[in-house]
Amino acid sequence: MCSPPIVGRQRQRRQLREAATPPALVLLAGTAGTGKTRLLGELQDTTTVLTGHCPPRTDPFPLAPLVEALRHTRLPTGLSPLCGALRPLLPEHIDDLPAPPPPPPTPAAGHHLTYRALTELLHRLGPTVLALEDLQWADPATRDLLTYLAPRLPPHLALILTYRPEELPRTFPTAALTTRTPPGTRHHHITLGPLTPDDLHTLATHMLAPTPVTAQDAHRLHTWTGGLPLPAVHTLRHLARHPTTGPAVPASPPVPPPLHDWIREHLHRLDRDTRHLLRAAAVLDRPADEALLSRVSGLAPDRAARALSRAHRKGLLITAAPATAAPATPLLAHVCRQDLPHGKHRRLHRAAHEALADQPGPPHARLAHHARHAGLLPQWTDHAEQAAEAALAQGEDTTALTLLHDALTRPDLPTRRRYDLTLTLGRAALTGVSTQHTLTLLRQAMAAPALTGTQRGRLRMALGLLLLNQAAQGRAARDELVRATAELADRPDLAARAMCALAVPHSTPDPVDTHRRWMHQALATAARIPDPGLTCGITVNHATFLAQIGDPAAWQIPLPAPDTSTGRRERARACLNLADAAVMLGHYDRADRHLADAARWSPAAETPYIHESAQTLRLMLDWARGHWSGLAQETERNLTSPRLAHLHPVTAELTLLRAALALAHGRTAAARTHLDRLRGDPQDGTRPDHAVPVQAFAAGLLARLAASRSDHTLAWEHVADLVALVEGKGIWVWAADLVPGIEALLPTGRADQAQNLCARLDTGLEGTDAPAARAALLRLQAALAHHRGDREQALDLYGRAETAYRAMPRPYDAAQIREATATVHLTGPGTTAEGLGALHTALARYTDLGATWDAARVRRLLRAHGVPTAATAPAGGDRGLSPREAEIAALAAQGRTNRQIAALLHLSPRTVETHVANALAKLDLSSRRELAAHPGTGPAQHTR
Repeated sequence: MCSPPIVGRQRQRRQLREAATPPALVLLAGTAGTGKTRLLGELQDTTTVLTGHCPPRTDPFPLAPLVEALRHTRLPTGLSPLCGALRPLLPEHIDDLPAPPPPPPTPAAGHHLTYRALTELLHRLGPTVLALEDLQWADPATRDLLTYLAPRLPPHLALILTYRPEELPRTFPTAALTTRTPPGTRHHHITLGPLTPDDLHTLATHMLAPTPVTAQDAHRLHTWTGGLPLPAVHTLRHLARHPTTGPAVPASPPVPPPLHDWIREHLHRLDRDTRHLLRAAAVLDRPADEALLSRVSGLAPDRAARALSRAHRKGLLITAAPATAAPATPLLAHVCRQDLPHGKHRRLHRAAHEALADQPGPPHARLAHHARHAGLLPQWTDHAEQAAEAALAQGEDTTALTLLHDALTRPDLPTRRRYDLTLTLGRAALTGVSTQHTLTLLRQAMAAPALTGTQRGRLRMALGLLLLNQAAQGRAARDELVRATAELADRPDLAARAMCALAVPHSTPDPVDTHRRWMHQALATAARIPDPGLTCGITVNHATFLAQIGDPAAWQIPLPAPDTSTGRRERARACLNLADAAVMLGHYDRADRHLADAARWSPAAETPYIHESAQTLRLMLDWARGHWSGLAQETERNLTSPRLAHLHPVTAELTLLRAALALAHGRTAAARTHLDRLRGDPQDGTRPDHAVPVQAFAAGLLARLAASRSDHTLAWEHVADLVALVEGKGIWVWAADLVPGIEALLPTGRADQAQNLCARLDTGLEGTDAPAARAALLRLQAALAHHRGDREQALDLYGRAETAYRAMPRPYDAAQIREATATVHLTGPGTTAEGLGALHTALARYTDLGATWDAARVRRLLRAHGVPTAATAPAGGDRGLSPREAEIAALAAQGRTNRQIAALLHLSPRTVETHVANALAKLDLSSRRELAAHPGTGPAQHTR
């Protein structure tokens, strides 16, 4: 594999290149893994460097780095007899060295003779760069030689010494050598520190290509490795060969064997006490003070203090807070733990558990972790439950979910404890993201034969709420919640919670009056029970119910005060529900306010369901308002996130957005694929039961797609079941997106049915505050007026509908209404100019939005009336083509195949196919052959 690029070392590389000019003494310092050898290797690419390494041995060879550096160099001729002393060190050069001198009288004299001979040899070599690496492991003879050589440094020698400052013996102050060199010798001290996250982003982008790397990936890599180049390179190399399904760089990447062994070797060179202290710090995995480290490691306080000092000096422990220490990197801690024998691992966790349990205000989450790994199973369960309850009280629902899921893996868990933990889990999961696993655990707990009816009812209610809110299984949820109300008859406070959940309308066939009765029962129960938490939850659902049916009273209900953890959680839930209803109803400014409030009271890390749902609603708002720039990419990025895999309501809305954008961009096959995916597979029994507004949005898109092919019967069939559901429930504010399918009744000769539905819609919207549905009603009334030949009324109604859509604003719908207005003008006598003007206006609006499918339809209509058109660019775009689309269109115009273009641009053929299709749609062309004749996409346009 090719070497990765050197990043973050440009200044040091330049310094080293400039410093390697004799006479010079260069000190190149850096901790293990900072890239000293790699930087020296870069110098060797441009300069001949004699390099020797100090081996990490307990009994190193005398003068080992000098011998390694000199044994392959060409020796000069005419050396003095003194150099004969080098024959034992350099047997490779025995033919080029003089005869050996007489044996020295003492070992010291022998050392002196050798040092003099080596100094002479270095003088006689001429201009030379000599590099001695890893000086922290230098043998005594090498250190003595450098001390001898420094004041006698040859004028043609540049001496480079690399070392790890944290491991350098205190008896050999390397930097002091610079004070002994001859006059005129230049000194350079170059220090290599960790790489920055930006440096690591550049490195990861190169090594993981073509996988995209985010700034978050780079920060995770920096945290994991401490910014050290060697661990970063090994980690990235492993990820390039074995990519993960999640982020490009996960928070805890796998440790490849070479990196593991490199760290392990480093650890095994430590003295026993330092190694024990470091292992204790790794097992504690949190900043710990000296007393805690001493107790867990089993070292006496004085020995622990000395070991702590050595670990700090070697950079193995860092000061994380005042008077506390922690392993320098998560990677180091991970390898320390992984390297522990099983018995020692358990003993350290037991010691950590005992030490932490004695502290005031014991940290139950940490105690649960240590108890589990120490094999203390009852204590593990107790601490996990207490920690989860504390996390829920603080609004840290994700933390609670993690603890409870972990605790429920215990195979011998008693039935009562399993019930308690699972019940708490169901409560935590309502704002978490681990839906499928939690559903399984709830069903398993409900199957226990020893449960009472009330216990089973509580579990069933938790199951129903989770099915309703996160699994998009409204009918199954309704059945569970109805059963739960009966099982909780002796707990009216809990039954009321199930009732208020049943009050919120979903896709079940229950009419709105049924939901209203559930709501009234819940409110009446709450009035009899002085429970602030119950009142808070029912108030939220009451506001949600009224908002979903378009009742303006919804916005007048006071929301829970965020002065407690329960209040904050319920306030965030209320704001999310009201924002969702506001988006559906067409109150976009109101949706903005509620989303901002939800974000304020629901931290992303602790209430991920609320956070992800709010993020998706913001994308839905961008779609409605016509803010489409980058929307497809953001939608795609969220959809491919593993954290959303089982959040069906969220992924449904994201899939809808992807389908709507694909249709507007003319990728009809892709739009149909996304919509089919939204329906799920009825064969596998997991077909989601999405909220009615979501289903209506999808049905409306399918109706538009069918109507564009003049299949009006199919267009009506796409919405027919939902129209019947809306009519049966009596919630007509949900019908706004179904109007394109209802309009399809007119060309099929069923105008009476369309008129009847229009009247029902009109009646159903009385007393509601639903701008989107009222604008859709005007649109349907206009279509009916046009169908019966009342042009004036049709134009008036279309004008009012356009004004309503622009006021929300919904510019895409407003453009469609302007196109419909043009159709009315063009079908009457003497109004062609107005019709063509309306078409030009619609075309400009579609183009500004990037709605190439609709723009192409309007251009065809203009051409049919004798008006020549050309594809025009949206604001800031070149004919609507992105830079990549323009580049690929130009290559396709040259006659290149998708596979050839893919090879040239390092893309997949499927990606190229998509870009070509987009370009054809945006330019209103039907074939690749037309690309070659189209201005701006011919062969001359591609310059690469």
